[in-house]
Amino acid sequence: MRFLRPDMASWWLVVPLLVACWWIQDRYARAAWRRAAILPRFARLSRRRSPLRRAAALAAAVCAGGALVFALARPQALLASRTPDYERQDLVIVLDRSASMRAHDIPPSRFTRATLEIRNFLKHKPEAIDRVALVGFADASLVLSYLTSDVNNLFFYLDWIDGDPTTLLGTNIGAALNSAREVAQKDNRPTRKLFLVVSDGEDYGDDLRKALTTFRAEGRRVHCIGIGSDQPVPIPLVDNEGRESFLKDDNGRLVRTQFSETTLRQIAVATGGRYVRSATGGELAGEIDDIVKGERKLLGWKTSTDYRDLYHAALVTAVAAGAALWLLL
Repeated sequence: MRFLRPDMASWWLVVPLLVACWWIQDRYARAAWRRAAILPRFARLSRRRSPLRRAAALAAAVCAGGALVFALARPQALLASRTPDYERQDLVIVLDRSASMRAHDIPPSRFTRATLEIRNFLKHKPEAIDRVALVGFADASLVLSYLTSDVNNLFFYLDWIDGDPTTLLGTNIGAALNSAREVAQKDNRPTRKLFLVVSDGEDYGDDLRKALTTFRAEGRRVHCIGIGSDQPVPIPLVDNEGRESFLKDDNGRLVRTQFSETTLRQIAVATGGRYVRSATGGELAGEIDDIVKGERKLLGWKTSTDYRDLYHAALVTAVAAGAALWLLL
């Protein structure tokens, strides 16, 4: 413990002064009681002369005065705290941008809900996640952002793909995984890389098996979050003027899409990752956070010390003791 105002220590003399005043008052009260013409049968009604009450008044006065002086000296206590030190990690988010992700079974759409929840995660990402990269894919994949600690940079690209009206047909998760792997390989930092696929599960590419073999051989785990309902829903198309229609086949019939988790489960199982289903979209940010925290490796503990002010507690004690003294007098 230390005191920021040790020069206030001289005010401790107020404590013996209070004791002296109490002693004088007590002597005076005793003398006045002896001079008063109070019959013995009424003596018990005079509670003010109780020795216990007088001792309590002295204790309250000393406590109030001492606490005030203690607060004036600005005491501080040295407190030590331990915080876990986790391994630094980088996260590569692989986001499905195919036309089926525009379906409205998850309001306002699968894709819009996914980007919203990714933003929520990035705003409160765990401290152990150092940098984040973003890869978008449909039939082909595109690295939207390489690993960066600038969250605003990721927000920019999320806003851009949210407003992009281009209809991207086809889904090739294998090509997207290859792009995510290239992002990790081009980085020269030794941090461990986490891979997360967010998709409705459809895959029409031919690269997935080879990509999974590569990831498994390199010991890279891929986690998957599937988003979508179980009901077949039409696929929206948006033109350059923002008008919406629905995808139809050559015979003019609506093309419907249905969530499929088979591929996503296969990816997670093959690489030793984790698969999670997001049926409403609202839990997606929490699921990403759970996956990331589940991958953390504890390296040790950091011990930090800090001084905390105690004068607040001293003032509260002084007020309480003063109130008790007022009731006793």
